[in-house]
Amino acid sequence: MRLACAALLGLALLWTPPAPAQGASCDGASSTAAMRACENARLERAESGMDAAYRALEAKLDARGRERLRAAQEAWLAFRAAEARFQAESAAGGTLAPLIATSAQADLTEARRRDLEKALREPR
Repeated sequence: MRLACAALLGLALLWTPPAPAQGASCDGASSTAAMRACENARLERAESGMDAAYRALEAKLDARGRERLRAAQEAWLAFRAAEARFQAESAAGGTLAPLIATSAQADLTEARRRDLEKALREPR
């Protein structure tokens, strides 16, 4: 009986709930794994939106503008990576560090999408 209870307890501790659906909020995520899955999905959506805004803006620009946009985007990507590492440093070595880094990247990517969309609306 004790062995069966110990086995059930062990399985309960190993079980992690499934990742939230792609559009679901992360508010209900109860494990680090579920939160990471949710933030990874949010980052993917943010990158998709940013890429679409980038391509639309790129199509609107002349050759010189496209080159400047490309250089700005490369610098921004380096900044995003450095900022995510910086923010994750507060949990260095812990299981939350990757979650913090992904969340920071998603936040920054959403802001970059908005900036690109704003530039797209401005006359060129």
